[in-house]
Amino acid sequence: MQVTMFQSAQGDCLLLSDTGSKTRILVDGGMPDAYTTHVAPTLTKFRKAKKKNIDLLYVSHIDRDHIGGVLRLLDDEVLWRVHEHQKAIGNSAHKPPAALRPPVISAIWHNSFHDQLEDNAAPIEEALAASAPILSASEIEAVRNAGRQQAGLVTSIREAIRVSRRVSPTQLKIPLNAAENGKLLMLRAGRPPIDLGQFRITILGPTKAHLKKLRDDWNKWLETVEGKKAVETLRKAARADEKALGASDFDRLFAVMTLQAEAFGDPGSVTPPNLASLTLLVEEGGKSILLTGDARWDQIVDGLKATGRLSDGQTLAVDVIKVPHHGSEHNVVETTLLDRTVGKHYVFCGNGHSSNPEIEVIELMAKHRLKAPGKFKFWFNSSEAAVSDDEHLAEHMREVERTVRKLANNSGGRMTFKFLETGSSLRVI
Repeated sequence: MQVTMFQSAQGDCLLLSDTGSKTRILVDGGMPDAYTTHVAPTLTKFRKAKKKNIDLLYVSHIDRDHIGGVLRLLDDEVLWRVHEHQKAIGNSAHKPPAALRPPVISAIWHNSFHDQLEDNAAPIEEALAASAPILSASEIEAVRNAGRQQAGLVTSIREAIRVSRRVSPTQLKIPLNAAENGKLLMLRAGRPPIDLGQFRITILGPTKAHLKKLRDDWNKWLETVEGKKAVETLRKAARADEKALGASDFDRLFAVMTLQAEAFGDPGSVTPPNLASLTLLVEEGGKSILLTGDARWDQIVDGLKATGRLSDGQTLAVDVIKVPHHGSEHNVVETTLLDRTVGKHYVFCGNGHSSNPEIEVIELMAKHRLKAPGKFKFWFNSSEAAVSDDEHLAEHMREVERTVRKLANNSGGRMTFKFLETGSSLRVI
């Protein structure tokens, strides 16, 4: 297994490749602009190489720092599909997009609510027809006007709506949650691991209770004046993209699109979308990685226990742990994850935004890891140098670097570290 971490602003973005680089999993997409600058140049090389798809695009949850880059990727592909459509109908003057074209996306895992909807199923399905960037010059202003009318929507809701729409049969036709026949991916009793090429994937969460909490918050929002206005606005804007794509049978769209909705409240806290993070244990070639999204530490341990991967009184050794929620203290309700899982590599995705990764969490993790035997390494997808154009972020990352160096110096040679200072990515293993 190979694990590559990208510079993705305050967000998550990793690339997993199996032995021989035959199968690839893209883990989230980071922030939109970071995707364009740091992720897209790598992915477009796959498009140019024969038989080098992204076999699975895995979206942990809908927070913008995870899904924003995913939407940018899908939007870029739509721009190219529109260009191909225009050429096919004889519009030889249509210019190719400036965006780099991503590779073929063979499948997507993106949890949403279609099977969880009750009384509000109809308005939610209407909301799924969200407006998207217009794809021909004559329609740009119309969609921009619609976008302005959506100002009251939380950004994450809008982007998750658009992702659901982008992968639908009337647009990009990317299979959604095929491992569960299009239904929600969650921890199910007795569910065996899912094989993808040489990867073996065990779903650790979310549970039905976590998804119910998310659904209830979404339904509550739909009952507000803001929610009702947003549904109406999104429905009016829906047909523009279908026309630009040359798509037909528009009504089929509503039968298949699904959505997660961002909760309102403190974006730094553990919100319902965080709690509904799709968390995975991925294994291949004798290597393993815990993909944790923004889930709480105790949830991950509970998932490992429920799937039989963690027995009472034992610890689980893994090669890589993607640190939950960018190293936020809000996820640390207890330290069981640190005491029950032992990693060789710990990946921190965060650039100082919302003070993540937090100094206290880094210190806590190092302290607990030193209780277990063996050497280990902390990896950071940002640094003071990487955010030097923003003094606030740079100040925090400067303190992170000082703290990590001090911890490593006091570890007796057991702890090492690496910060991404230049370039777009780092190879972890």
